[in-house]
Amino acid sequence: MRRIDANFCEVMDVPQQKLRRKRNGPDSRATLLTTAGSLFARSGFHQVSVDDIADTAQVAKTAIYYHFGNKEGLVTDFLEGHIETLEASLIEAVSAHKEPRARLRAVFDWHTSWFRQPDFAGCVFSRATEEYKGKQDAIAEISRLQKRSLRNAIRALLEAAGVLEERSEQLAHFMIYLLDGAVVSANVLDEKDAADQAWIAAERLLDDETRDHPPRKG
Repeated sequence: MRRIDANFCEVMDVPQQKLRRKRNGPDSRATLLTTAGSLFARSGFHQVSVDDIADTAQVAKTAIYYHFGNKEGLVTDFLEGHIETLEASLIEAVSAHKEPRARLRAVFDWHTSWFRQPDFAGCVFSRATEEYKGKQDAIAEISRLQKRSLRNAIRALLEAAGVLEERSEQLAHFMIYLLDGAVVSANVLDEKDAADQAWIAAERLLDDETRDHPPRKG
């Protein structure tokens, strides 16, 4: 059984050493990533052109090719950087708690905070998978990597909360289904409390699984 450390990063499967790149280059690179991210979140990936990004960022279009090679390179760097940003935020939220169930609840609370941000526009990873699957599988794989990473982290949290190892994988899938549904409800139906409602269902599942299995200590 895997041991969950106080540092949530240790149960994340994303190979940080591969994702973490030097991002201390010219200011235009950071500006392009930030601008592109906002445009991708609002309009999708295929609808946003290189010209759109350069014009909005007020940066020469040649800077995109200089820093990223092409649009797909920009998309790849944006998604990899976005994984780092999201995971750092999630690690901070989970690490603020010691009790296993509270740490799991923090994942859902983190989603609630995300839904209430004024620029919330759904999950860019899901959108990237939808738009690039079968076309640019390397880009779609980054999105799948993020989803698997979160699922494996939740599985470790479930085991720390007392879920048996042979049951934790299936329950982690259920938790991801609840969170994915909450993302859709928050984005499409503007239900900003969707993750709170998802937690009610998640806690019932957790209660059923841990009735005879107390949380691990230490």
